[in-house]
Amino acid sequence: MLENGLVGNYTRTLDAKGRVFFPAEFREDLGTPFIITVNLDKSLTAYSMPEWEKFQEKLRSLPKAQVKDITRFFCGNAAKAEPDKQGRVMLKKDHLDFAGIDGDITFIGCGDRVELWPGSKSPLEKYDEKFLADINEQMLELGI
Repeated sequence: MLENGLVGNYTRTLDAKGRVFFPAEFREDLGTPFIITVNLDKSLTAYSMPEWEKFQEKLRSLPKAQVKDITRFFCGNAAKAEPDKQGRVMLKKDHLDFAGIDGDITFIGCGDRVELWPGSKSPLEKYDEKFLADINEQMLELGI
């Protein structure tokens, strides 16, 4: 599981009941169940249970006073997700509202997690020259 990481992007359409066909390419690596929570970018994030546990361990290792709001935001808004036999996942209404999802959803593999974004545009469309220059600078600083 997660041997090669979660990579790629796929677009699916939310049905009238709030279900979406979660890309098969991600379901196997995420396992069942997996966690879906909110993200600071006004999107959603799906974590495998082992990755979610790593995140929670990091939070538990820090002083509670410093991470209480972070814990409330991510853990308090997390939900277990289990695909049905057709591979559909029911998304919570408050998650959909938070991320502004009401039709198409773009799933983006980010190595250890999957991000869910509203719309069907390619993730590459949002990267302007300034963003690319900033990423380049960060990569250079990090030695990547």
